[in-house]
Order: sequence, then C-alpha cells, then structure tokens
Amino acid sequence: MAQDEQTQLRKLFGENRAEWPPESFQDLFVVPTYFNKLESLKPSMLVGGRGTGKTTSLQSLGYEEALERLESQGLTFEDQQYLGILVRMNKNRVHAFKGQRVSEDGWSKAFSHYFNLIVCHEIAIMAEWLQGKCGIAIPSNEILRISLDLGMSEVSTLTQLIRQIKISISKLQLYVNNPSESTEVIFSMPESPLRTFVELLKESGLLGDRVVFCCIDEYENLLDYQQGIVNTFIKHAVPPLSYKIGVRKFGVRNWKTIDKNDLLSNSDDFTEIHIIDEGFDYFATAVANSRIAFAEKSGISIAPSLKEFLVDLSFSEEARKLGAEKATQRIISEIKKTSETLAKALEERPIEEVYFLDYWREKTKKELTTIAESYLENSKEWKQRLGNHGYASLFWLSKGQKGLRIKKYYSGANAFLALAGGNIRYFLQLLDLSIFHEYDRNKSGVTYPLTISPESQTFALRDVGRRRLDQLEGLADSGVKLKRLVLAIGKAFFEMARNPTERAPEVNSFVIAGKQDQIKKISSLLKEGVGHLAFEVNPRTKNTTQLEVRDDEFRLHRIYSGFFEISYRKKRRTTFQAHDLIEAAEGSPSSAIAGLIGDEHIITDSSDLSEQLAFFTNFFAGDEKGQE
Repeated sequence: MAQDEQTQLRKLFGENRAEWPPESFQDLFVVPTYFNKLESLKPSMLVGGRGTGKTTSLQSLGYEEALERLESQGLTFEDQQYLGILVRMNKNRVHAFKGQRVSEDGWSKAFSHYFNLIVCHEIAIMAEWLQGKCGIAIPSNEILRISLDLGMSEVSTLTQLIRQIKISISKLQLYVNNPSESTEVIFSMPESPLRTFVELLKESGLLGDRVVFCCIDEYENLLDYQQGIVNTFIKHAVPPLSYKIGVRKFGVRNWKTIDKNDLLSNSDDFTEIHIIDEGFDYFATAVANSRIAFAEKSGISIAPSLKEFLVDLSFSEEARKLGAEKATQRIISEIKKTSETLAKALEERPIEEVYFLDYWREKTKKELTTIAESYLENSKEWKQRLGNHGYASLFWLSKGQKGLRIKKYYSGANAFLALAGGNIRYFLQLLDLSIFHEYDRNKSGVTYPLTISPESQTFALRDVGRRRLDQLEGLADSGVKLKRLVLAIGKAFFEMARNPTERAPEVNSFVIAGKQDQIKKISSLLKEGVGHLAFEVNPRTKNTTQLEVRDDEFRLHRIYSGFFEISYRKKRRTTFQAHDLIEAAEGSPSSAIAGLIGDEHIITDSSDLSEQLAFFTNFFAGDEKGQE
C-alpha cells in the first residue's frame, strides 16, 4: 500500500505538463503569474533558465491547449482570442546553416526559407483544425498561392500542402548538407509566406478577431545572423501575427535586424518577461497545493498544504539537532574552572544562546570568560548579535563532529521556494526526491497524514544539487570548465562558512577583480554558466573598492546550497581575483581554492567533510582526474 502511494505521489510531483494525462490537466495546470503579459498582442520575450517553465508556458498558448483551458472554465471556442503554434530551434539543425561553402547571404536566404517552411507547416496543421471548428473551407486557389509563395509544386488542399512542405524541408536539408551538389532549391522571401498564410486565414473567416502567436522556443540556439533575421520579424510584427520567444538569460547575443543599423528594442518592439521576477513563490506554492489536493482526492492521507507538508525547523530546534547541547556543556565545564557563579548563570540560559558564545570566541579570538560576562550583562546587544550571526553559526556548529550525516538542515516551504531559484523544475524535483527519502527512511511505515521530515528534505536537496553538477558537463559548451568552477567556488564558500574568523557571516556571492583581459575571460564563462543555471547574477549595488570594475555580482545557483552546505540567503559578498577563477576552471583547483579563501591553512581535513563533498576529495586536492 505504501509503495503504491509513493509511486502515485512521485508520479504526481515528478511529471511535467507534457506527460500529464488529459483527464488530469484541469486539476494540475496552474496559470503562471506572468501569463497575462504573455497573452498580450505585443511580441514577448520570455527569459528563464532550463526548467523555469518557458516551454510549458509557450505550449499553453497553443490553439488546442488554450481552448482546453477555456472549456475548463465553462467557456467556448467563441471566447478564444488567440491561436498559438510552437516551433523549437533545434541546435543541430539551425547550426547546419553555416560554412565557407556558401556565402553569408546564401546562408541567410537558406535559413529564412527553412524558418518559413517549419512555421507554415504548423500553421497548415492549425488551419485543418480551424476548418473543423468553423465549418469553413479555405478556397483551393488560396492554398495554391501559399504553395507558390513557398516555391513548391502547386497544391490545392491543406493535406497536400503539409505533405509538400515536408518534401521541401527534406530537399533543403540535402542542399544544406551538400551545397556544392546539383540539388536545386528555390528560396522563399523572408517571412512573406507565413504572413500571407495568416492573412488568408483572416480573409477566409477562420480567424475571426483572433491573432496568431508564433511561439519560438530555445531561441538561444540560433546563430547570431539567424537571430538577426528573426529579430526583423519580431520588430515588424503586425496583427494578426505576433511572436512569443522563449530564451535563456544572455541567450540573445545579437539585437540587430537584417538592416544592421536597426536594433530590436525592449519596450518599444517587445515585452521582456523575466520568469524569476514574476511571483515565483506564489506560482510554485499554487502548483504544489494543487497536486496535494489532487493526491487527497485520490485517497492519499497527506498534509493539506505545502507549508504543513514540508516540516520546518526553528532556529532552536536545528541548533539542538546539530549539537548545541554538547557545545553548551563544554562551555559551562570550561567556565566552571574559573568561575562557579558565571557557570551557574549560564546554566539558566537557553542552550541555543549559550553555544553561540563558543562561535563568537572563534570568530573574535577573545577570552571565553570575557565573552560570557558580556553576554550576561548586555542582553539587548547579544540578542541583536545572535540575530545577525545566529544562522551563520549553524554552519560552524557541526565542525569537528565526525559521523554526522547531516551537518546543516534545509527545510520548510520558504526554504524550498528560495532554493529553487525561480525554477519550477527544481522545485518539483525537490518535492519528488523528498517523498522518496521519506518513504526510504521509514521502511516500517510513514506516519499519516503524510509530512516530509527536515532530514528527507535535506537529503533531497543534496541529491538535486549533485544531479545538477553531474549534468553540467553535457549541457554547456564549456561544461567541464563550469563543473570545475562550481566545485572550486562551492568549496571556497564552504570553508568560509565553517571558519568564521574575521569574516562577515553568510558570504555567498562575489564580484571579480583583476586584469581586464582576465576579467573578460572569466566573465564570459560565468555568463555561460548563468544561462545553464550554474550561477545567478545581479547588478552590484555598490562598489567595495576602486579595483572592482565589473557591474555583475555572481553567486552559485541556490540549488547547490545543500550540496556545499552554505547559506542560500542573499547576504554578503566577497571579491575573487579573476586569475584564481581561471585557475579553477582550467584545472588547478587546489591553489585556486586557497587563493579564493585567502588562507590555505583553514582548509577542512578530508575526514571532516560531508559524504557528498568527500567524493571530490581528489579534485579539491589538485588531482586533475578527481571524479570529473
């Protein structure tokens, strides 16, 4: 029974929109908070990393999906205001349109023709669907006009048009792969056929007052000149045709149009929607709660909301789990040697406050007796100090305690929402693996209604971080370098968290200093990492020194926080030298990590590393083969 429940829950939280059965759609689909912006007539650019929901949102604009959503609200086809089609820019295919065998102008014409064909193919399929809905047939002479615009054999039906477009795509692919052969291809005018096709649908009465959204996913895969071609279509879009673009951050490399003196302009030509800035917490919570409700409806006894489902720990509870009681006993025993009175006073204070005195001793290098006296005499000052440094002290608390499987907890709905970093896929993976660990840790039986313990949540975060780290090599062009960089920076922040001496608490972001050519080199790699969700980036709020010349403040993506046992909260930054980061990326991790930390003597002994970091001991020690 428990196994069946686990399978149901993991299927529920582990699947994406594409795999949902039709009968589940109404229960599981949650409209993103930015959807109204995306549905506007104006062209839109939806910006977000892999897994943030770009593809799902663009799919949801589709003509069939949009109608299904309306019908779930009691509306009909008559209420539908737009019809979306989706094309994906397959990297292998679009990158074939390059090489010295053909001139730049020749490749531009060939790609424009390819774009016309794949878009018109989707419009033709939609037109067949529209004919069935409206009971109106497109005149054969008008379909003939589309085939002529595309440079194809004359056809008179949509079925023939779809077949001929497929044949034309095949011919074009042969030409692209063998441009010097005798393969003959007639190129169509950029965008003209698809615009003619949409206007034809309007004139025939199939569109009514609706508009057509041409949704283009994975825009970052386009070559620079190809982005310039599509930019031209976006800039000059007029009803009844508009464009909706899905792209990773920094994925637009070329803002020019075919007329290289003309630029695609944000706000004037399109609306830019950054998913991470569009109410992610509200959206993700709604997604989770809808699935919890679906599970309840299916007969599973489960906590009624995300907040209750993910058990959180208070600061006091976590401190005790990490060893605050032992640390407090150690402090009191030490104080007793010099002052029984002082020790007795400390015994009456909360454990989660007294252990903090030892942290403060290590941080400031002051005498423990002096610190204890100050604590007892200045309660207001120490309350504020605990508020500023208490969370940071939890990362230090387990230091030296060998055998602990968990040396820092990550739990609760707010934590999971923050750790996902605006990525709905990460959020669902965290929930899915949390469910797995909860059942795995309680083989004798979970308690009901089902909740997820802080331990299971912490293990899930580690797993997702490790998976993401392993996937980096295959996702990015510079995947191996990015993996090395993530490992080195993560280890540096881990060491800073465990060794608080003369450091600001919760340092987990950085700016770059150094020589201009080195800054440029490493910034390029970091920005590629941002596109692949290895890093996050924000404009820096203020300069720390005159040597810091970049405007970008980077941090590891928060999904790695549990893997490296560092804070996920946006707190304080440090400055990394560009040459140290380059060293890390190019295979000299040991010296690079020491340079990033600024003190090689504080590096944690491998025997005190958590199991997930211990796996990379050879890498941290400088072995180039270290588990890469």
